Amino acid sequence: MALELGAQASPELRLAVIEATWAELRGETDTPIGSEAIFDYLDAVVELRDARAIPLLVETLTMGGENFLADFGAEAFEPVLAAVSDPGEHPHRVHGGLTVLRFLLEDGALAAEQMAKVREAARERLSGSQNPLVVKAAIRLALVLGDTELREMVDRIATDRAVAEVLVSPYLDDGSLRENHARWIDDVQEYARLFLSGGGADIGPIRRPGGGRPN
Repeated sequence: MALELGAQASPELRLAVIEATWAELRGETDTPIGSEAIFDYLDAVVELRDARAIPLLVETLTMGGENFLADFGAEAFEPVLAAVSDPGEHPHRVHGGLTVLRFLLEDGALAAEQMAKVREAARERLSGSQNPLVVKAAIRLALVLGDTELREMVDRIATDRAVAEVLVSPYLDDGSLRENHARWIDDVQEYARLFLSGGGADIGPIRRPGGGRPN
């Protein structure tokens, strides 16, 4: 019913669907192990177009949904920024959050003060030791910002192997060493060079307003 009604659903029904999705996500339901029912829940949540779902959609960024979050515009900014700025956050969620911030910039949805916060978030994710997926998302965000300092950081990643070696973490999320670390460094440098040259327009994630169903 929620899927059929979408944004026309009553506030009570929309909230019930959001709360049921949280319960499914937390394992509080009797869904069989291995079930992919969470995606059915998320499909319904996406169709609701309800801002109360923003925290849930940030939590499930590991499953996609960047476009739908960006459809909320500035309303989604603070929760997404918080996830991106959390040093202990899951790399896939950070990658998704950085992508949402890029989409918001491309939409012209952010004020000058918010853009300054985005610059700082991009700078942090292009420093220290980062998951390669996070580095890639940060590279694209940095270049969309059009900030000279950030562009110079991306240029150093692209041209200085030592800089890239420090930035691209050799460790997986569980602390074990990443296989083919050198290949990941090569990949990140090639990615940086591509986007510095103005290429990569056909490489996803790509902004598609109104098309934000989780993958």
